[in-house]
Amino acid sequence: MHQPMGRMSIWMAATVMAVAQVASAEEAAHPVSFRHEVLPTLTKLGCNSGTCHGTPTGKAGFRLSLRGFDADLDRQTLTRETGVRRINIVEPDRSLLLLKGGNIVPHEGGRRFEIGSDDYRRIRDWIAAGAGDDGTTIPALSTLTMIPATMQLEPEQPSLVLQVTARFADGTERDVTTLCKWSSSADAVATVTHSGIVTRVKRGEAAITAEFCGRFATAPLLFRETVNGYRSTEIAQVNFIDRHIFAKLARLEIEPSPICSDATFLRRVSFDLTGRLPDGNEVRAFLADTQPDKRDRLVDQLLDSPAFADWWAMKWSDRLGNNQRFTGKFGAMKYHAWIRAAMAENVPEDVFVRAILTAGGPNYENPPASFWRRMRVGGIGTEVDAELAAEEVSQLFLGIRIQCARCHNHPGERWTQDDFHGLAAFFKRLKFKQGEYFNHSYDKEDVVYLLDKGDIQHPRTGAVVPPTLLDAGPATIGPDEDRRIAFANWLTAPDNRWFARNSVNRLWYHVFGRGLIDPVDDVRDTNPPSHPELLDELAREFVASGFDRKHILRLIAKSSTYQLDFRPTATNVDDQRYFSHAQIRLRPAEALLDAISQATEVAESFPESPLGVSAVSLPDGEFKHPFLEAFGRPARSLACECEREATTNFQQALQLVAGQTVAKKVRSDNGRAARLAASAMTPAEVIDDLYLATLTRPADSAERELLLTVLNQSGNDRRAVIEDVLWTLINHREFLFAY
Repeated sequence: MHQPMGRMSIWMAATVMAVAQVASAEEAAHPVSFRHEVLPTLTKLGCNSGTCHGTPTGKAGFRLSLRGFDADLDRQTLTRETGVRRINIVEPDRSLLLLKGGNIVPHEGGRRFEIGSDDYRRIRDWIAAGAGDDGTTIPALSTLTMIPATMQLEPEQPSLVLQVTARFADGTERDVTTLCKWSSSADAVATVTHSGIVTRVKRGEAAITAEFCGRFATAPLLFRETVNGYRSTEIAQVNFIDRHIFAKLARLEIEPSPICSDATFLRRVSFDLTGRLPDGNEVRAFLADTQPDKRDRLVDQLLDSPAFADWWAMKWSDRLGNNQRFTGKFGAMKYHAWIRAAMAENVPEDVFVRAILTAGGPNYENPPASFWRRMRVGGIGTEVDAELAAEEVSQLFLGIRIQCARCHNHPGERWTQDDFHGLAAFFKRLKFKQGEYFNHSYDKEDVVYLLDKGDIQHPRTGAVVPPTLLDAGPATIGPDEDRRIAFANWLTAPDNRWFARNSVNRLWYHVFGRGLIDPVDDVRDTNPPSHPELLDELAREFVASGFDRKHILRLIAKSSTYQLDFRPTATNVDDQRYFSHAQIRLRPAEALLDAISQATEVAESFPESPLGVSAVSLPDGEFKHPFLEAFGRPARSLACECEREATTNFQQALQLVAGQTVAKKVRSDNGRAARLAASAMTPAEVIDDLYLATLTRPADSAERELLLTVLNQSGNDRRAVIEDVLWTLINHREFLFAY
């Protein structure tokens, strides 16, 4: 901001004088609070947002702390910053802060309030009273409460008024509804005004959030509508998963899809639990089985298979950063083998995670110590970057993206700088030294060890920050104890609401394609779960089972919800949130390449790996392969699930249509097409073999009729025709996507 020059226009002067003449008898009796009124007003108006003056460098020479987290800095900036006069105590209405906000003086951010509005008068009265700071006299904010806290709105209720009450440390309460910054998690479902009036847009759910003085209150609201064509459908409820899912679908009048076919279920559950296609013999046997429990038996069989360990070891290797750039070349293999063994033995998740978080020593000898090697200071230092460790550990094992609180209080959550650096303090004393094995920069061993001193200093105050547990206060740790043990014990404790919920939410995500909270590693009040009661019950079941991941996967896979068809009904065609039908997902890179190898009967050859090793089993994220890269195999350099690409692109089409990976396998002299062409199998038998090997179902009548005509006319081109059919089926959407 810059001081306006010259005289104010007559109309401008008249405007501000009229406002100034408004009686202000309330001012003396109820002075405006800088911290509880002025700063919340600036937050509500967006003045201190990350896109305006709340950026680290500010805007137009004017910088405020993000969302008012540093009140001392903000008052200094507003009242004492050298060379700029933003307020005028003698003539408050001429204050640049008001003239810019009212857009009387041109303002890049436009008009933020009307002259004479409550927001205008609140700031003006604070200036008129001397622009003081009441930080030492006002009680601290204790809680923020919204009413109603949750509600289901019927079709005849188009709107709702919410109210927010602040309770302070001295026991006093105040209605702060008009001081809050309001937001909706789904503007397409419901909008909210600055005064807390919520208006329905369409049926669905929206979390309405109010922010006041760095605290948040959230109300999940469900908006019902009468849906033409909706009909109640009776589908067997196998377990509590179905009870929760179908109850919400009924409230929203969303009809679930019917139960999928046996062939679809076999294909889906084989992929979700093991990452592989069933072969032709498995398809024939399953489709011929007439026993009513055959789906349940299949789930149990898959959970106990070696392929389960391979598949879930790949998923954990992604999350834990198994890449030779971090772990060393030999370390990547050792780390992967350790993870796979844990999956094969079904090591409880709390035991597994504690072993990772407390690991030390040489990482070739103790593989979970490799976890810390992704977190070097600057990527090459000899110390663990404690701040980076806080970010990754929080995101991986709590599902919380706490990164924003490193530099300032989190703008969309309750986490503060104190919370962030208190978490980082658990990891400050970790250091690296060179191990016994050293070959070159990508193949060296590191020893993770503890220093006997080292503390985190608060970036604003410089004070030492003790190791502090989120929502639980400072940890009790002896002077010679490994701080990580205290953290790991808290994290995996049965009563820790974050760990179990995060774990089951990720399991749900990996079989449904989206989490109950989605994205899965963005847990916050403003991103509520689609089914909070279901998430809580799954978490309780997980704890009661001894943190048994297979137990949760078994419950999910045996539920009717999991077995719904992918084809939508008239009322669920737009549903992407409530699991009324199966979602269509592109197969991950490794699973797709393995499926192509299996369908063509030609194994992929990977450098420095034995022939026949599957892509899913590759231990090292640094491995380069054009097909895998095109389909989004991650480098395992980030803690975010989003690192694995799940979208389609042109490079994928080129790999499938013109790439050598697919073409060589289809045309191989040792492949399926060559074997079928040389066999005495009839055209009908060839069609059956190809379909069961690729789409894991028999051809339908139209497909069979077309291909029989083609194969019967193939003559001496039998092999070329079979190759073409195989290539076509590999490029079929049923092969490329999981249904």
